[in-house]
Amino acid sequence: MVDIVVLAAAGAGTANREFAEPLFSALKVALGDDWSRLYCDTLPALESLTGNVDRVFQSMCKGEMDYLRARKFLLSGIALGAAQLGDLQQRDGAYERVQGAIYRVLQKAAVEAGERTPVVLLSHSLGCINLSNYLWDAQRSSVSHGIWRDGGPGGVRKGSARERFLRLKTLSYWYTLGANNPLWCAGRAREQIQAVTADSRGYRFRWKNFYHPDDLFGWPLKPLSPTYNHAVFKDYETRPLDDHQVNVSGPQVLPPEDYWSNGMVLEQLLEDLHALLKNGHQGGSAPVQRSQRTLAV
Repeated sequence: MVDIVVLAAAGAGTANREFAEPLFSALKVALGDDWSRLYCDTLPALESLTGNVDRVFQSMCKGEMDYLRARKFLLSGIALGAAQLGDLQQRDGAYERVQGAIYRVLQKAAVEAGERTPVVLLSHSLGCINLSNYLWDAQRSSVSHGIWRDGGPGGVRKGSARERFLRLKTLSYWYTLGANNPLWCAGRAREQIQAVTADSRGYRFRWKNFYHPDDLFGWPLKPLSPTYNHAVFKDYETRPLDDHQVNVSGPQVLPPEDYWSNGMVLEQLLEDLHALLKNGHQGGSAPVQRSQRTLAV
């Protein structure tokens, strides 16, 4: 019997479905027999979009450049995000196709694991933006773009358990890894920087954000705005900033595998999974008491 759905969303430029294997393998070892109570799947980046980025990057490599891995990661993150925003209103545009991919993975999970099953989401880099957009739209009764325009795809009864699942209302925990949300909204007025809700509109989940202090693409989220401060349970530094033994390389673009294999992420995830397994099927029932950030808002 499946008791928890665990979905991992890739970051910029990651089309390989094995990107979360370090985390899933560690969970399998740590959980033992309880591993069979999990349904795990991945949300890779859309190959049609990453193919465009690869083509441009190969063309750029004809010139002399350094820091190629960091450059490609930056190019992927900005280009894939811009492609979605550029045709936000277009039917079957990049924005809608990304959301459609998320929707189909959730449909499959509902069939395989049950539409009342608690969901745990993990997302890296651009995957955090994609899921934030999906959640934002799903949390509204009416939107004019994306997969939820006109009330969502047909064939699902409004208000049904299936629709609740597809709108992620059984979400219990959301782990954002190396989130770069500030890069996309820092130019707005503070009151215009809005986070998804974690404790209203039928949602009740705990949002944990993990970032490395040297990662230029990984940011704390609670200081971003009052709504982010309220929605995010806690910002976790995956390495202490004052730990000079591990923070000697200076500013960098942290490889995705450093987040998917991080010990702190695994420790927190195991703690939350054990709590859900102990409670059984109580989707969306994670406690939402939040840490207070140290800076005034």
